[in-house]
Amino acid sequence: MKIENLVRDKVIGHIKTGTKSETGLPKKLPFFNVEEDKVTSSDMVDIFKQLYPGQPKVLKIRFVDEDPFSFKFKRYVNNKIACIGNGTKAITIGKNAKGNKEQIEVECSEDCEHRLTGKCKLVGSLKFVLEGIEAGGVWLIKTTGGLSLSNIASEIVKYKKAGMSIVDVPFELKLDAQESLAYGTYYSLDLRRTDIKPQLTNATPALNTGDIPVETTKQIAEGEKENKKVVNIPKNDVKEKKSKEETKQEEKVKEPNKEVEQPRQKSEKEQKEAQKTEDKIQQPQEDFSNTFYVMEISDTLINNQKFKKIILQDLNSQDNEYILHPKANQDMLKYGVGTIINVLKSKIEAGKNIICQYEIKQIPQEDGSLIEFNNEMKEAV
Repeated sequence: MKIENLVRDKVIGHIKTGTKSETGLPKKLPFFNVEEDKVTSSDMVDIFKQLYPGQPKVLKIRFVDEDPFSFKFKRYVNNKIACIGNGTKAITIGKNAKGNKEQIEVECSEDCEHRLTGKCKLVGSLKFVLEGIEAGGVWLIKTTGGLSLSNIASEIVKYKKAGMSIVDVPFELKLDAQESLAYGTYYSLDLRRTDIKPQLTNATPALNTGDIPVETTKQIAEGEKENKKVVNIPKNDVKEKKSKEETKQEEKVKEPNKEVEQPRQKSEKEQKEAQKTEDKIQQPQEDFSNTFYVMEISDTLINNQKFKKIILQDLNSQDNEYILHPKANQDMLKYGVGTIINVLKSKIEAGKNIICQYEIKQIPQEDGSLIEFNNEMKEAV
């Protein structure tokens, strides 16, 4: 084994988006918070608050490696880790043949009762350094929010696909307010690279200034270079020029004894090709107004019955909350967050948006890419 395989980034502080209330219960905060704990020393708390006094909602960060974001399924009991898995296998505490506690390997799947009840959640851990603090280690922030997980992963994968490094380049980590029908206002993490700015492309359309540029060319002798000059002619002069040209055309039409060239008769093959082209033009364009990205899947109770609540994001980055009809196709739950779907039929019941029929367009892969999916639609009755 190489010594490099044993090297890990030293975590010097935890950055959180919550705290504990006076009763000891978790309390969400609308800003980044650093408190003293087993990892975070009082010195780190002080230095963070010097750099970010008050209630900061934006952090300036940099990454020290190409894979700063990791995922694990975790379940806690009495604030202690009880099970940790990767979606396929998990390590938990069990008893051996002698009745003694020991670590055992179990299956980690979406059918696990702890995942179904929400006791086991997907936890994302992001490691980075803070610009302005040199402390010989990295800071760590954890999140379980579906929108936060997707935002961070999407930004990182975008540059991986482009073959661009994310090490030692500036990013901003922000807390953005979101609105949910079920939970009201909540805050999600958003990651953005700041050294790449939007810019115009070479295909920028020309602006209409009111005057029309007309190209004029001087007559030149053979062997001389052509000298072109562009001048702006007011619209009224152009109209006058156009009127003269139209007059000339009308005079030509009035000229007698002119043979009119008859159009050539198209062959049968040409007629078929023309018809194909016309059919393509008349085909309706694909409608993306009902295309959504699955952001979050969770359980909810309605009239004491359990249903699946789906947070979908449309192409305008707006979140929409739906309830999946129990008799509708359940494949969306199998492929999970990151799936692209088209909602074909929905209705409103008890003030809730209900998905009755949909088709899956693309499904996510482990590397963050998407592949096309062959649908078998099922409609709820």
